[in-house]
Amino acid sequence: MIDTDNLPSGLQQQDIRRLMARLDRYGVNLHSVLMSCGGSVFYEEYRKPFRKDMPHRLYSVTKSFVSAAIGCLYDDGAISLDDPIIRYFPDKLPDRVHPYLAGQTIRDMLMMCTCFAGNSWFRPGVRDRLRWYFSQTPVRPSGTVFDYDSTGSYVLGVLVERVSGKPLLQFMKERFLNRIGGFENAAMLSVPDGTPWGDSALIASPRGLLNFATLIMHLGTWQGEQLIGREYLRAATSFQTDNNIEDRIHYNRCGYGYQIWMTYSRSFSFNGMGGQFAICVPDRDFVFVCTCDNQMSDSEMSPVIFNSVFECIADRIGPAVHRDEKVLRSILTAHGDAYSPFSEQINRVWFECDENEMGIRKFCFVFSDDHQTCTWKWINAQGEKQLLFGMGENRYGYFPQLGYSDERGNVHDSNSGFMYRCAASAGWAEQKKLQLRVQVTDRYFGQFAAVFGFKDRDTVGIRMIKNAEDFFGEYQGWTGAHRMKSD
Repeated sequence: MIDTDNLPSGLQQQDIRRLMARLDRYGVNLHSVLMSCGGSVFYEEYRKPFRKDMPHRLYSVTKSFVSAAIGCLYDDGAISLDDPIIRYFPDKLPDRVHPYLAGQTIRDMLMMCTCFAGNSWFRPGVRDRLRWYFSQTPVRPSGTVFDYDSTGSYVLGVLVERVSGKPLLQFMKERFLNRIGGFENAAMLSVPDGTPWGDSALIASPRGLLNFATLIMHLGTWQGEQLIGREYLRAATSFQTDNNIEDRIHYNRCGYGYQIWMTYSRSFSFNGMGGQFAICVPDRDFVFVCTCDNQMSDSEMSPVIFNSVFECIADRIGPAVHRDEKVLRSILTAHGDAYSPFSEQINRVWFECDENEMGIRKFCFVFSDDHQTCTWKWINAQGEKQLLFGMGENRYGYFPQLGYSDERGNVHDSNSGFMYRCAASAGWAEQKKLQLRVQVTDRYFGQFAAVFGFKDRDTVGIRMIKNAEDFFGEYQGWTGAHRMKSD
């Protein structure tokens, strides 16, 4: 269980016992736990009926393995990350390829910034998952907005096979898995047509996962040998896109790389359904691996695992993670910077939206000269609307949508003129990605958040989500938009 000879400096056996007791107390359904520091394993546990030599389904952790395989193709010069994905699948395309799909690159797919809305393939009659994927209707330009697209990851796994000419698992074994060990009994399940289920179905030992996580954390170097290129892995394990539309402080809302999640303290992780995790903390040369089945309580158990690992173990090995202790004097605001130079390229420019379920037809942003506010103007079925947002702070006013309930619930009178009081804030999450947050502060409470991801000065992808009992339905969905030619 605990190898005292390999115990890292600063860590005590009681810290490990405290971690395991906390995970058990919260009801985490553990199958295995492994921890290493400096490449030496100092804790390893398997719970019955699971054993050290028993391969385990890794679910979406598989995506991170596929990313490494893509990195090998990139190292070989066999692909460019900016290649359009349709170039490699001409036999699976519909008669008419939507421009958003035609522009979708391998890089967009690695970043989960595809043109699709994460459609599930688990439905009757889907035998050819590739053809099904390419036949879906795009909802926005690719490369603009993070939206988890598991089938896109599957397509990347098949891409590895098509370019390499070898089965996905065989290719990975020959390039790096055999060298690091732990994959002697590994297997890859397939989808109905026999292609690899590369977004969810690698089956491998927890020790193999630990070795793989160590390889990636060391940027592809294993015992002095460079197995995967450092350039690619440095990018893959770094922030590539914001994924925090909800403005949450959360283990999986710290950004996204190439099929790899950013997490606390400049660390990253491989995440799989049910609690399959590898957490890598490069500053401490620390890796935590667990396999579980928490599918009944994934949303509750996963934060418990991450928070406990950092508080009980990672923070003890090195200097404690800095946690901002400032006390907020107002309700939460949208995250991001108050200013981006890109705002000058879209200031007062009207964009026309694709047809969408929200009914938003056009919009523009007007940024103040002092960068303290922006006004969002938009046109929907009720006509032209506008709302003032504080940049990095809340501005208070009335949300201009009519027809929401007042004195009587579920009574929607758009002629009454009634509007909810609200707080509105905005921030630049990236240089070309603007976040909006609206919070109703009336007798009813609810929120919606929006991200406007600009591909360039002419094209934008939009995603909106809402959490409100009986309103904001017009502010939930996806669309793309383009600069109006009159500008």
